[in-house]
Order: sequence, then C-alpha cells, then structure tokens
Amino acid sequence: MMAFQDEAKFRRNRELELKHGRICMAATIGIITPDLFGRFEGYLSPSMGLKFSDVPSTIDAIYKVPVEGWLQIFAVAGAIEARNQAFPMEYGWPAFTGNVGKLQGPERKKKLLAEINNGRLAMVAMAAIVAQNGATGQSLVEQFTTGNLNPFVGGYAQEERCGNRVALRAKSELSVSLPWAPVPEGLTNQPFGEYVGDVGFDPLGFARNKRLLPWYREAELAHGRVCMLAVLGYTVQTSGAKWEPFITRYPTDSSDPLKAATQVPIIGWLQILVVIALSELWRYENVISKYGEGVKPGDLGWNPTAPAGGKRPKWFGPTFTAKYEPEEWNLMKLREMKHARLAMLGFGFMVCQNAASGRGPSLFPSFSTPEYASQVGDFVPKGL
Repeated sequence: MMAFQDEAKFRRNRELELKHGRICMAATIGIITPDLFGRFEGYLSPSMGLKFSDVPSTIDAIYKVPVEGWLQIFAVAGAIEARNQAFPMEYGWPAFTGNVGKLQGPERKKKLLAEINNGRLAMVAMAAIVAQNGATGQSLVEQFTTGNLNPFVGGYAQEERCGNRVALRAKSELSVSLPWAPVPEGLTNQPFGEYVGDVGFDPLGFARNKRLLPWYREAELAHGRVCMLAVLGYTVQTSGAKWEPFITRYPTDSSDPLKAATQVPIIGWLQILVVIALSELWRYENVISKYGEGVKPGDLGWNPTAPAGGKRPKWFGPTFTAKYEPEEWNLMKLREMKHARLAMLGFGFMVCQNAASGRGPSLFPSFSTPEYASQVGDFVPKGL
C-alpha cells in the first residue's frame, strides 16, 4: 500500500496510525483499570442518578453514558484534533507538559519506536478485547477471574451474569486440562471415570453427541496405538536395523523412512491393506457394533481375565493371561491413553521433520560428525 503513495499521503497515514494507536493504548488501560483498582466514588451524572460504579468495563458502557457526557467527550476530542493540526506527532516529554522538542537524537528515536510498537500492539489487543466481550458479555478481567476465555465451549456465553465472582466460579467445575475453562458438555472431567483419561478437553465440542462418544474413544485408541507402533518403527528403521533383502530386491533406505515407503512394491502394499481391512472388519463386528451389549471401546479381548467390565469380545488370535486389580487396570489404561496421545503428536512431528530434512528422526539422539571434522585436506577447489 505504501509503495504507491507520495510523501504527504504517507505522513498522513503515519499520523492516523499514531493517533489510533494512542487511543487504543488509553482504551486498553481504561477497560482494565476499573475492574482491578476500583471506580471513583460518587455520581457521573447526578441529575440522572448515574454513579461511576454503574458503568461497566465493557462495550455496554456506551449505552450508559448520557448525551451530555458524549458531548463533553466530542468537545475534548475536537480540541485535541485542532491541536494536532499544529503538532501532529509531538506532544512533548513528559506528554502534555509543554516540553515540545526536548527529546533529540537517539533518545527521541527510541521513544518514537516504543510508542508506535506499543500502539500497534494496543490496536490488535483492543480489537480482541471488544470481540471477546461481544461474544461472552463479560469484561476482560471478568473472563480471567471466572475462566470464561472460550465462548465456543460449554454454551456459557449466554449464561446469566453473576455479581459474585466466587459464586460464579463455584457454580461450574473447571476443566482439569484447561483450568480457566469450564468442563465441556458430555465429559465428566474424571481421569478414572467412565472414559479413562477424561480430563475435560474438548475444544470442538465433539462430546456433546453422546451417541458417538464411544466411537470417538475407539478412534482415539486405534490411532494412538498405531502411532505408538509407528514411532517405534521410525526409531528402529533409522537405527539401521533391517533385514537384507527384506520385502523388495532393491536396497531400502534406512535414514529416510518416507523414501523407504515408496520403495515397497505394489504387492507389498496390497498385503498391508488386506491385513488392515480384515482387522477393521473384525473390530467393527465384534467391538464397535456391540457397544449396546456392553463391549467397551478399544477392548480387543487380548487379555480375557482383565477386569474390563461388561461383555468381552473374543480375539481370533492368540491371547495372554495377566490378572489385574480394578485400580491397577484403570492405571494401565490411563498410561496407555497418555502414551497414545503423546505418540500421535510425536509421530506427526516426526513425519514433518522427515519431509523437511530428508532424514527420519528417532527416539534416541544420534550425533553425526560434521563434514569439516571428517574431511582432510586444504579444501582447494578442483580445477585450480
């Protein structure tokens, strides 16, 4: 935008940027200060019976100020605008003390840079404060003290406001994972409850559909288990552990797992897809479709003696026997859920790093010798 402007228009836009930044800096302070340090005593408009304490620190204050008050505001703003015609960028230091031209050299440049940086930040902050206030109906301080920082979870944006902040906080339990947010609808916020690992985290509101909640847990466990194996597979492959020849007569690349995936022949991918499809069909017939009969999400029946509760599916392959107390079993399930969630995040980052660098990461750090430490010679370019 600035590339197509002359100097006069550029200076005009800079003056507007400074002016709006200064207003937003004052507005940001003004919208926070009353809730933190209190309001003036007495009346803002004695004739209307309007006290300072009656004016909220939100955009609702616009409707509280009487017409006479707005006329005073416009009069002060007009006087400042008239003064700006003479000194648009210079208010002196300290401001409004008449010391115009006092700051010079590097100190002046430093103050001007700080002002424009703070002004830009304040413009963004003020826009966010107003948007959040419009969505929640609360001031910024009220949102932090009550935990209502996300208007899209829990439906509390339309909740009736309570004057007692302590009572409002006690009114709804806060999430374990997000201590400033209420418990999402459909979740219990109990890590050892019906769904082990439930810590009240559901920013997109999936848990509201309780009919699909078991399937969501099934999908979370399935993806987490696959990612735990994938993270381990990345580590094994990048360590160089493989059999030659493996599933192809061509050499495979251990340092780049994504490249190695392209070296698997078509018949190999067909075998992988067939195994996955058969496993998914069995899981649907014996687990997913049997939720109504008491089968728990993610229960594959590998350990028939486990205290899983409800009906158990019968695994078509070999099983093992390990007895657990219910408390110990729930602790094992919680560990699995935590590792699964960590593996899903970890595997995503491993793939991104592999794609960006051409080398697969590993759970074990590998320290390679830099080129300058392994090359011997004078490094004279060839041909000279």
